Amino acid sequence: MMERSRFVTALLLAAVAATSVHAFTWPSFSRPGTIEEAFVEPAVPTTAEPVILHMAAQGDLIFDRVEMRAFFTTFIIKVYWDELPVAIPGPGPTFHAESLGTLEKGRYRILLQSYCGGRLAGSRQIAFEVKEAPGPGASTLDEVSVTPAAPIKGGAAIVHVKGHWPTAGYSRTIALTQYSSRNVMINLHWNSPRGPVAQVVTPYTYDTPIRLGSAGTYTVYVFVHLDGRQVDSAQMTFEVADNGGTGWPVTIGN
Repeated sequence: MMERSRFVTALLLAAVAATSVHAFTWPSFSRPGTIEEAFVEPAVPTTAEPVILHMAAQGDLIFDRVEMRAFFTTFIIKVYWDELPVAIPGPGPTFHAESLGTLEKGRYRILLQSYCGGRLAGSRQIAFEVKEAPGPGASTLDEVSVTPAAPIKGGAAIVHVKGHWPTAGYSRTIALTQYSSRNVMINLHWNSPRGPVAQVVTPYTYDTPIRLGSAGTYTVYVFVHLDGRQVDSAQMTFEVADNGGTGWPVTIGN
């Protein structure tokens, strides 16, 4: 009987101990200046535009200064804050952005440190890669073709444009087709990615119908623009036969 009583008592003590452990939660202490978030923009940096470091620090703070040193492909960045003289209930994060300038192609690392009141409050490491920006002559267009293979006067044809971008996230804003006699000009305007995107080569296509009002040699010019800059172009010519005749592509190339 005594042994059974001891056994029951032990079970009760174990249950109380387990309940106490699960019920108790340590309070959360967040030091002012602790780094809550840090990232670079654009999400896919290129050699054509500055890389911007964004960070959010815990608390309602006053930005003091930033110290930045660069050693080859490593940046050591120290951000200094001061606390507001009057506490604000429910303080939120304080944001800061710092330009790293336009960087060359390669892999980079940031060693980020946040100081509040002269004391280290937090640190973070960020790694990112800068890609070569598409420039004049860069290959984004893969193919320009026309169907049907033997167009005739008075009919219609379709110009097919195929190309690719180095990552996902590129968005086409304007596609403009213009005619001048037997010349056809196609301008495709794109914007670079603005946010995290998949690091995979992403193909694109564009098809546009054209009217064939006369027989003869037609020339198609295709221009690709990225963020307002022309980055690639191509042209092709094809023959349009008179009614009842035949036509054939002559040249395709950049």
